[in-house]
This record gives sequence, C-alpha cells and structure tokens, in this order.
Amino acid sequence: MDKEIERKVGREINIKKVNTMIGNETIFRGTFVVEGAIRIDGMYEGNIRTKDLVIVGSTGKVKGDIYGEAVVIGGAVKGNIFAMKNIVLLSTAKVIGDLTATKILMDEGAKFKGKFKRASEEELKALFEKEVNTFIEKEKSSWEW
Repeated sequence: MDKEIERKVGREINIKKVNTMIGNETIFRGTFVVEGAIRIDGMYEGNIRTKDLVIVGSTGKVKGDIYGEAVVIGGAVKGNIFAMKNIVLLSTAKVIGDLTATKILMDEGAKFKGKFKRASEEELKALFEKEVNTFIEKEKSSWEW
C-alpha cells in the first residue's frame, strides 16, 4: 500500500518515515498532537492535528476530525477531513464527513457521504494556523514545567 500512497499523493508531499502508529489491535481515545507522519491501523476516537501526512490503513477506523498536510484513507472515518495538499480515498475507504483540500482523489469503490470543498492554499493556511499550529503550540506549552 505504501507505493500506492506515494503514487497517489504525489511528489509534492515528502513522504517521511511514519513516527507514530496505532496498530491493528489497538483502541485509543484522546487528543493526538503529532509532529511527523501518523498511521492508524487500529481504532482511534478523537481529533488528529499534524502538519504532516496522515494515513488511515484499510483496517483503521477514526471517529473525529483529521487535519494534515496530506491525508490518505484506506479504512473508515466518521468526521471531517482537512488537508493542505491532497486527500486520497482509496478503493477500500468509507468516509462520512466533509472533505476540504486543494485536491481530492477518489478511487473507484471508495464510499463517501458528505461534501467536497476545494479550498485555496490561502484559505487552508489560515485554517491550519488556527486549528493546527495554534493548538500544537498550546499543547506543547502546557507540558513546560
């Protein structure tokens, strides 16, 4: 699946090593603040905010909003998805929620219920400054003792 992700997300996204992963048999609820790419193959409830790549594998299930530079969905998501660059729905994807990005790709067989919104880079930069950058900085500062 990783080669397929690289091909579909494109060269403008630097696919880095995934440094955070929720494994196939894992259930997790809470707040995730991620620096670097994240992959979810288990079940996660909560919002995901990162300036990097988010991958929901074919066995992954997410209940919550997702913010990422690029977002690739192979599993199930109930929530809105925001990406600075691309949102990719693979053929195994099941999404209930709205999608907002500069580019949205959907494979044949992907299931989607919601609205598409193509946003400009300026709109997304403003949204990410408010919802991601400010949130990450606030969370980091709460750990300084």
